[in-house]
Amino acid sequence: MDSVDYGIGAYTALEAARMVGMSQSTLRRWLLGYEHDSKPEPALWHPQYEPDEDGVLLGFRDLVEARIVYALRKQRIGLPTIRKCIERAREIVGDERPFSTQAFRTDGKTIFLEITRDLDEPEFIDLRKSQGVFKRVVEPSLQDLDFGPGGAERWWLLHGKKTVVADPTRSFGQPILAECGISTARMVEAVAAEGSVEQAARVYEIKPRLIRDALAYEASIGNRKAA
Repeated sequence: MDSVDYGIGAYTALEAARMVGMSQSTLRRWLLGYEHDSKPEPALWHPQYEPDEDGVLLGFRDLVEARIVYALRKQRIGLPTIRKCIERAREIVGDERPFSTQAFRTDGKTIFLEITRDLDEPEFIDLRKSQGVFKRVVEPSLQDLDFGPGGAERWWLLHGKKTVVADPTRSFGQPILAECGISTARMVEAVAAEGSVEQAARVYEIKPRLIRDALAYEASIGNRKAA
């Protein structure tokens, strides 16, 4: 496996799949290639770390790409069609990972309409007929993300709150409490060890509500599939 680079995040397929809420095996197929109608298909995009015999490691922007692709798959959009979307978006934006760029965040509605204009898959036709294809399918996956010139920079993991964050410049992008940098997984362990949220808050000298947010996030990903 490639050495981990500071500032771009580092996630195993299992960690990334749990955060997105999808299966690990599906995510690996997207990043390593798969078969379609007995024909080998290449990866949907090249991950930020080069895969090797030890498996695949994702960067933070890979995580964002996966989140958007998964949103399209939940609408029953086929992978061949999604591949066309990615390829067209890549040409327009000029980036290997187009969905996690600042350009897509700013002009995504226009870009998405352009890349899907000639696609004739029934699901896309239905979505175009409905009110706001970009708003319904893609925009929710861009919520709670902060963007900079280099693309997506952080993901606020509890919707509407800025307490739990995945930031590739901190703790290699693992979920942490933004205020103090302690991992959400560590907070679960702390509460178990100390016997209560209040006691853990005293030991770590942080607000109980932050620990409760950490617990809420860990509970949410614990309920997601990552098989």
